[in-house]
Amino acid sequence: MKEIYYTYNNEAIASCVFLAVLRKIGTMDMARACLILPFLLDDKTVSYLKNNILTEQNLQELTTEQRRLFTSFNKRYLALLPVAINALLMLHKGGQISIGKEIADQSTIDFDSADFGERFYAIRYAIPNFLALTTNLSTVQLYKILKIQL
Repeated sequence: MKEIYYTYNNEAIASCVFLAVLRKIGTMDMARACLILPFLLDDKTVSYLKNNILTEQNLQELTTEQRRLFTSFNKRYLALLPVAINALLMLHKGGQISIGKEIADQSTIDFDSADFGERFYAIRYAIPNFLALTTNLSTVQLYKILKIQL
C-alpha cells in the first residue's frame, strides 16, 4: 500500500472507529476487532453502508452482489492490521478500553458533543449497517466469508 494510505488511515481515526463500534456492542474479541478497519476505513464500503438500507441482506450475499467492495478486502486487512493493533494498544494505555479475553469499552468520550469531521461522521452513520451484517456471524464465519489469508 502507498504511504498516503497510512496517512489517511491512521491510528487516530482507527481509535475513534473502535470506540464508536464498542459503544454500540460493548465487547468484542481481538480477531473480530481486526476486521472492523478494512470495512469502515474504506470510503467506498462506508458510502455503500451509509446509503443503502440493508433489509435481510446477509454478508455472504453482499460479497457476491457488491464484489467490487470486497476484491481488495484481504489486502486492506493485512495493510490495516498494524494500524488496528497500534490503535487498540493506544486506547488500552489511555484507559479507554480494557483488553482481556475480549476488548471492552471503558470510554467516556461523547461523540455527539464534538466535531470529529465529515469522514468520521460518515463512518458513524455506516456502523449500524456494518453491525447488522456482522453481529449474527461468528468470528470464524466472518474470516471464511471474507476470505482472509494471513
